[in-house]
Amino acid sequence: SDLNNIYLNVNAFYEERLKPTTYANATFNINANGQLKNLWSVGAFTEYALAYNDFYEPRVADRFFRGGSRSTFGVWVETNEAKKYSVSTECVVTSKSLFSGKEISLTTNQKFRFNDRFSLSHDFSFEPKINDVGFAGKSSTDVILGRRNVQSISNTLSAKYNFNDKMGITFKARHYVSTVDNKAFFTLLNDGSLAANNTFNKNVNQNTNFFNIDLVYTWQFASGSFIYIVWKNAITNETDQVEKKYFKIFSNTMKADANNNLSLKIIYFLDYLQLKKKKKD
Repeated sequence: SDLNNIYLNVNAFYEERLKPTTYANATFNINANGQLKNLWSVGAFTEYALAYNDFYEPRVADRFFRGGSRSTFGVWVETNEAKKYSVSTECVVTSKSLFSGKEISLTTNQKFRFNDRFSLSHDFSFEPKINDVGFAGKSSTDVILGRRNVQSISNTLSAKYNFNDKMGITFKARHYVSTVDNKAFFTLLNDGSLAANNTFNKNVNQNTNFFNIDLVYTWQFASGSFIYIVWKNAITNETDQVEKKYFKIFSNTMKADANNNLSLKIIYFLDYLQLKKKKKD
């Protein structure tokens, strides 16, 4: 492996009504990657970010939230993509100074090529956040932020089959779920810090689900001319009840109302020069 990237990234944000020294963030990042003799690729990186100022999470003009520092370490590996079966995976762990927060990001991608016509792939991501801080709501005069646990899972199954070099079908099914479980609430102060709020008692927990299917038939019936037949299925399910069992969440999503769309699109290419030539003949 070889060390291929060292950089300092500093982003600054200035607001006339804030102190000129108020910046957005500053991060230091080192990463290295390399390729093995068997054509596997591997890499690792580490990052340290200073305490930052978030001008967007309060969702109110002229306000900002002062977050803590964080340190991140990640590794990834990718097998030889020329093989019939290949897999890539990445694991990233982040530690935060504010509320001793933790984040984990685990992603995998698997591909299997059965033959020149048929291939299958699966993408999976799992991202839990412990003691994360985010917008919870507003009172008459205050911005309320919540200390919360957030968990996001994404599952995507894709398939592709080619009947010949001009006709094929692609299929993609994706389920995404994100849960937000608030543990405590805080009032955002003018200097960006937080003060405990024991009076805000709204249920702002979230359980958001999206399930989508895209099925596309493509036929190139002439040069530059295509026929597309597309079926789309979409389900959205949102509640304020936090459910931690994935298969129960998926079952509840499948029971929700679905939106189905079937469309036909035809693109026909007309060559003006050819038409002009025929007209002269």
